[in-house]
Amino acid sequence: MTEAFGEEGEQGQVVLSDPHGHDEPAKFAFDIVFGLSVAQVQIYESVGKPALHKTFEGYNGTIFAYGQTGSGKSFTMTGAPGDLRGIIPRVNEELFSYIAEKQSSSTCRFLVMCSFFEIYNEIIFDLLNPVSDRSKLGGGLQIKEHPVMGIYVKDLTEIVAEDVTKVETLLENGNKSRAVSSTLMNSTSSRSHSIFTIKIHQKDEDDTSRNVFAKLNLVDLAGSERQKGTGATGQTLKEGANINKSLSAEAQWTANGKKVFIPYRNSKLTRVLQESLGGNSLCTMLATLSPAACNYEETMSTLRYANRAKAIKVSATKNEEASQ
Repeated sequence: MTEAFGEEGEQGQVVLSDPHGHDEPAKFAFDIVFGLSVAQVQIYESVGKPALHKTFEGYNGTIFAYGQTGSGKSFTMTGAPGDLRGIIPRVNEELFSYIAEKQSSSTCRFLVMCSFFEIYNEIIFDLLNPVSDRSKLGGGLQIKEHPVMGIYVKDLTEIVAEDVTKVETLLENGNKSRAVSSTLMNSTSSRSHSIFTIKIHQKDEDDTSRNVFAKLNLVDLAGSERQKGTGATGQTLKEGANINKSLSAEAQWTANGKKVFIPYRNSKLTRVLQESLGGNSLCTMLATLSPAACNYEETMSTLRYANRAKAIKVSATKNEEASQ
């Protein structure tokens, strides 16, 4: 039902055909189109690696995966062991490889700090400092705004990471705490949006007056939900409603991106990603699609969303301080 034209990793086109034959095939052009057989390393080289390199240069960055349940968001971002590793573990590996190389050949020194949280039913939970009974947290962690720090999550745990193993442990423990439940679309459907943030502080021992700060947000969104398709009831249906609230707010961002007003406060997701979506950050969207004819409507929705997102312009600047 979907076809990717052009070689993988290069600018291409997606053609979506109506399985019922009612409408003409819809064509969408994107910066990069990957086919079904693309290797994880190709996606990383095209998306993850450039974002990480920009972070070392001092630019904030965000990579987020958007698409319906079961279309491959978590696989693309996290993946599985070995060659199936996704963007996040590959970023982790290259992060410390670069630092080791840089520190051995220069006087640059680095501090890496990580945070990991999820937004579940419009409540923010710290995945690096989980609690056994979430009901005791009430409204969860709160979003605050500081004149210098900007938007941040109050009391969110940040842990210094010295090596690859440390970050792997943080990710493993955090993912165990994520909200997951079964739907007809996916037996282990992520019911929350997760945001793993890597902050990098660089300082040159020979030039202590200059500091470079930057962060990279790696975001795995919950799947876009339709009750009919997922068979959701009760708590799972409530989860789906809140997922849609967040994603609908993001859809408004893509629709209104050329206007002055962006509805950041419509959901916790757009609020915490305010800087990423319309401020000082480079942002890459990965739209994941299902090739199944039964998912035609959801696939069309994802493609339209991604097509609107292309028009959004951000103004990212290098985060560098020079003291006297």
